[in-house]
Amino acid sequence: MARASIVVVSAFSLFAAAAAANAAPKYEPFPSGYGYMDPGEIQALLQAVASGDHHAVRDHGWKLWAGIEQPSAADPSWPIWSTWPNTKAAFAPAVRGALTASAQASPQKSLIALNAGIRAGQSGAVAIPVNIKELPLYPIPQPVIDQYPHAVHDCAPPDGSPNICDGSHFLFNGDIMVPTESLSQEGFDWIRDQHVYEQNTLNQLHAQGVKDLTLPQRYIVTKHMFWPVKAGRITAIPVWHDYHDGDFPYYAGYETWPDLVAVDPSGKQVGQTVEVSYLYGIRQPDTTTPWPTKTAMAKVYGLNDFYYHRVTQADWQSFDDNDKAILNAASYWAYNQPFAPGDYLVTVAMHVNTREIASWALQSAWWSDVPNAGPYAQDRPDLPQAKGPWRHYLLIDAYGIPDPANKNRLPVATNPYIELVIHPVGTDCNNCHMRAGWPTGRTAGQASYQNPDCPQSLDKLSPDSACFSKLTRSDFQWIIPDRALAP
Repeated sequence: MARASIVVVSAFSLFAAAAAANAAPKYEPFPSGYGYMDPGEIQALLQAVASGDHHAVRDHGWKLWAGIEQPSAADPSWPIWSTWPNTKAAFAPAVRGALTASAQASPQKSLIALNAGIRAGQSGAVAIPVNIKELPLYPIPQPVIDQYPHAVHDCAPPDGSPNICDGSHFLFNGDIMVPTESLSQEGFDWIRDQHVYEQNTLNQLHAQGVKDLTLPQRYIVTKHMFWPVKAGRITAIPVWHDYHDGDFPYYAGYETWPDLVAVDPSGKQVGQTVEVSYLYGIRQPDTTTPWPTKTAMAKVYGLNDFYYHRVTQADWQSFDDNDKAILNAASYWAYNQPFAPGDYLVTVAMHVNTREIASWALQSAWWSDVPNAGPYAQDRPDLPQAKGPWRHYLLIDAYGIPDPANKNRLPVATNPYIELVIHPVGTDCNNCHMRAGWPTGRTAGQASYQNPDCPQSLDKLSPDSACFSKLTRSDFQWIIPDRALAP
């Protein structure tokens, strides 16, 4: 299909001067020197997956994580991925042959609500359902409703659940974390070229009996989580210390974690232990009982221990009202104050998924106060050229390598900040993304995170698994069926 003329919306309007001149930020590809699309490395990945060599795939995953967080050449205060187009732009409606950057296609639920929307059918009962039902409720703070009414009301879903429209820069997760989803230029172009941003296209492909979409090899997709940090005060951030094993069946989101760290932007109290509090205005799953504000003693870290960005006045002016509503809601929930220029966004977690190999390279990193302990710290390569605190994060790989004790099962592989706010501990990213396809739904014959056809969240699946026989698989991409526009 011929590609329509489009206006690419990057994840961040990085450059105030360029914006003033109506020039789009220049896209910066994945940097060299980090193994991405290296022919020798791709061959080594194929051999490692076939032989079950976690060390080799983890070496590659660490390189991808460090590489994608390298500073942008145009503005080193932002990473390279921030120059990439985002998923809101990729799934915006086409108008008169052009992509409308400001369009809000339809009421879009928060990422948490979206992922929680599909559950096992009646015949799919299992011991540990993929989607946790008893979630904390995050009511939109009244100051956010008052200041940004359209951002809140224009995207209210039919069920009336709290929501904020996706912004031009940020998405709404439904909690304190501030997400972005970015695509390589090749990935963005493929979605637009093939018109898979429309459900009509997916319906046609399914009716034609297409079993699998095939994305380009240079397709990269990320999911990244910021945490708001207030200038002029110390901010609390929860930290994961392997509190539960894969058999834990209940909600395990960050609100339940006992341990916190503290971030002092001034650096004056780094290394000390101070009392901090977070979680304000949140309710229990019954929607009426307050969720208690958490207060604990926490060790203080500096900004340089995280990847971070200080939001400038130029950044703030580039954000739309939806972006500002998302940032303010997160800040009220985190420390009961609004977000403002001069405040910070620190990276707590990130998925980096590439299609370098047909079975995908899936890896995910998260910040840790014990970054050199345990299995998720292993296999870090020596990358003397890498800037920033990439070593202060842990990493999980999910390349579909089975558990050595059971070749029909996958090991637990989740990012605690991202998955555990909706999934139980006992899931694996490969098992989840293998299921992505069309049509989606709650019953047999439809794609979902867990359904009666393939209910077990740690099974070793393949594209030929029987539970995919009625689907058009979307090549590991949930964003396609989740975000495709209805007719």
